[in-house]
Amino acid sequence: MNTVIRTSAILAALLLTTLPLRAEKGKETDEQRDRVIAVPVKKEIAKSGWNVGLMPAFNYNIDLGFSGGVLAQVFHYGDGSDYPNYRHKFMVNAMLYTKGAKQLTMSYDSKYLIPGYRVTADLSYMDNPLCGFYGFNGAVSPYYAGLDLQKGADKKDGIAFYANYQRQLRASLDLQGRVADHLTWIGGAAYSWQSYTPVSLPVYAGSGTLFEQYVEEGLIPSEDTHGHRAELKAGLLYDTRDFEPQPARGIYASVTAIGGASFSDAPAKGSLVLSADFRHYISIFPERLTFAYQLAYSGLVAGLLPFYALPAFAMRGTYGSRIKGNGVAWASADLRLQLASFQAFKQNFLLGLVGFADAGAVVQTHRLADQAALGLRTVEKTLDGELRGPYASIYDPAIATRERLHTSVGGGFWFSMNRNFITAVEFGHPLNVQDGTLGIYINLGFSF
Repeated sequence: MNTVIRTSAILAALLLTTLPLRAEKGKETDEQRDRVIAVPVKKEIAKSGWNVGLMPAFNYNIDLGFSGGVLAQVFHYGDGSDYPNYRHKFMVNAMLYTKGAKQLTMSYDSKYLIPGYRVTADLSYMDNPLCGFYGFNGAVSPYYAGLDLQKGADKKDGIAFYANYQRQLRASLDLQGRVADHLTWIGGAAYSWQSYTPVSLPVYAGSGTLFEQYVEEGLIPSEDTHGHRAELKAGLLYDTRDFEPQPARGIYASVTAIGGASFSDAPAKGSLVLSADFRHYISIFPERLTFAYQLAYSGLVAGLLPFYALPAFAMRGTYGSRIKGNGVAWASADLRLQLASFQAFKQNFLLGLVGFADAGAVVQTHRLADQAALGLRTVEKTLDGELRGPYASIYDPAIATRERLHTSVGGGFWFSMNRNFITAVEFGHPLNVQDGTLGIYINLGFSF
């Protein structure tokens, strides 16, 4: 969900195209008969066949900046008898960000491609010349806002101390199969290639970064800055949610083990990571107000991980990789209110508000003793004739000698088209200046 937050707001004009093709006939399954749909819309238009949503996307992300691009989601609803549940879903998202990043994402999801199994496939590429890197172990790594993406008055000189140049290609394929009512097994495989180098944009080039200090001091081995990674995963999922994209009630609980190996110009590094995720959705006022909370953990059980594969929590309002270590735990709570429902362009729309609170921390440190031993390493930068620093850059006991709880609060609004095309715009405010000031995010779907 990569190390960032995983925060966004709609600045987009919506173009919608409906392609009603011949409906697909089929027998109703037990799952379809038993499915209870949340938050029904009065006099809703039942969709069938193919339905295409096109959106020229203009988003903002605290780590990547403003973006422009196109988002396309294609749904196949069959004969419409089990609407709003879809039979096949395709998504393509191509984005260009003002901070220089380029992103292409494609995905597919269906419970009908292979009878009895759910198939999910993803392919993504990211080219990000200003990928955020804030060090290991959360609060133990000091943060100075004056060193983070600052430009001089002439716009020809700048400071990007908390950045590197990231290029990453990732592909994954997951399968789910039934074990018992509401219980499924999960299996999957993933491959990725990545390269991390110093910032090369002219305005920031040569300024020196925290990433370079970590490589120079050996906290990040040079062989971990590039290479290939392969992963296999297996687990169990218990799911009683009434409607997956927008649950009003039910439980989602999963436990997954991920075995991986990283390959570069050094001996392969193997690892085993355990992840657990519990989500509970409570309908306070049916069709109107839902309370949802999440408790989660991801941590290294055995072996070694390269820095880019370390577990991280993307708390809304903070910098993407701020909470990073061998193990992280977090909690989130949302209050989701539906305000209105209507039809336009032969589509069904819902509008609503959301308020949230997030908290998380590193619970298994990564090379903390080595990090603390580098407390004498400093950084200083001059911009527009002003000297910033010297600051203790890797470890500063005056700021923190151990991890603390990171917290943020915020709110925003959301809208959905045909229950499945959901966009949430959220504004998050960290409660400690070491985590940032304000994050604005536009996400496809709710955060959990």
